[in-house]
Amino acid sequence: MKKIILSSLMLLIVGFLAACGDSEAAVDSDKPTAPDKFLTIGSGPMGSGWYPITTTMTELYSTEFNGLNSTQLEGGSTANLKSLEVGDIQMGINYTTDFNAALTGGDGFDEPLENIAAIGSIYPVYQTIATTKSNNDINSIEDIVDKHVFLGPKGGGGPVGFWNMMKEYGIDEQTIVDAGGQISYGNYSDGASMLKDNNVDIFLGGGAPTVPALQEMEITSPIKVLPIDEDQLASIEGKGLGITAGALPGDTYAENPDDIPTYIMETMITIRADLDEDYVYNITKIFWENLATFEEQVPERAKDFSLDTVMNGISAEDLHPGAKRYYEEQGVLE
Repeated sequence: MKKIILSSLMLLIVGFLAACGDSEAAVDSDKPTAPDKFLTIGSGPMGSGWYPITTTMTELYSTEFNGLNSTQLEGGSTANLKSLEVGDIQMGINYTTDFNAALTGGDGFDEPLENIAAIGSIYPVYQTIATTKSNNDINSIEDIVDKHVFLGPKGGGGPVGFWNMMKEYGIDEQTIVDAGGQISYGNYSDGASMLKDNNVDIFLGGGAPTVPALQEMEITSPIKVLPIDEDQLASIEGKGLGITAGALPGDTYAENPDDIPTYIMETMITIRADLDEDYVYNITKIFWENLATFEEQVPERAKDFSLDTVMNGISAEDLHPGAKRYYEEQGVLE
């Protein structure tokens, strides 16, 4: 009996040592080891353009780090920034406009957030101010003052950016109301239906570059996109709001063959400021050195991922030191 017990004990010990050996063998010396076991990334709602991006990110980080389990959590731009601040997530996707507002306690934030830092901007979201082609009396921004304007989801980044842009024209919500106009909010599909049925005159939406709801609508009801004046674009770009000047590419919509000047709100990645510098350096490096994976998984957005535009809408002083070190090595920053 003693021999049987001793043999069993020896088998257990050998099995334990073998398991330890397997565990050690599983550590890849060519990969960085994460200081934490879990990385939670704040995303957009399922079905949004952000969700497949963060899905790809979680797969990459779980694969490219030793000992890291990366997951994503549904959220939104402002919500992700607030979740970062309290530590519910360690990394998130959001707009540069909301990031800059969070730093100062601006629109959407009761007070400045202190524990957020930038990884960098990843792709532009083109803001499209559209009407139907049949609206012959609406051809410029000034023409919208007395009209019914649809601004997308209330509390989203789109309305905040819109009102900042309208300030350059001396237009605010009260201006529109006083002129007999009206403001409505809702999802993009409802807004496009309202525009098609002439229940609203103006539609605001953000796309990369297309807004799918407008694409569907223009099959039966062609649209025209209103241009933003170059002087106003130059002015707002210099105000540090996270809004940049750009142009909606020609033929984004069938009846709009030429590039149309508009403003751009960049999608960016933000991280907790208190995370280890080497850890964030590797997070940044893994993202930018695996662009082929993003191009395969999210081609419509990843085609615009570029280190050339990583600083769009943000300041170098707001970068996490780990991200800053990587960009200095790549020659993005001096």
